[in-house]
Amino acid sequence: MGIALDEIALLEGVLNEQFSKDHLSFKMSVHFVKDRMNHPRNNPNITITELKGVFNRLTTIHLSQLLRLNHHDTFNIRCQTTDINIPCAIEMSQDIFGSDHRQVIAITIMRKPDFKSKDSIEFKV
Repeated sequence: MGIALDEIALLEGVLNEQFSKDHLSFKMSVHFVKDRMNHPRNNPNITITELKGVFNRLTTIHLSQLLRLNHHDTFNIRCQTTDINIPCAIEMSQDIFGSDHRQVIAITIMRKPDFKSKDSIEFKV
């Protein structure tokens, strides 16, 4: 069984609340959610538990590096346990107080052990 849209919305909400003090938020792209998340090539299916674990380890291990990324920087999240890969991009804006805000946009997702990323930045989790 695949991941439901409301599970993704809940995950985004939890992450965004958790990292609001760091001026960091997360968004899964339409391509991520509609085209790739539950794609049959992800064998076995990606689960919400796996996805939560990937983002939990990303923010636990690499939060300081995420907060140093710049507008339009791209990177790959590579889970060494599940073979899940999530290419991402950073969109920066300023909040009403003039503070930089970084949004991590998860562009796509795939379970592929030999995934070749074009990004020079890779966060292994």
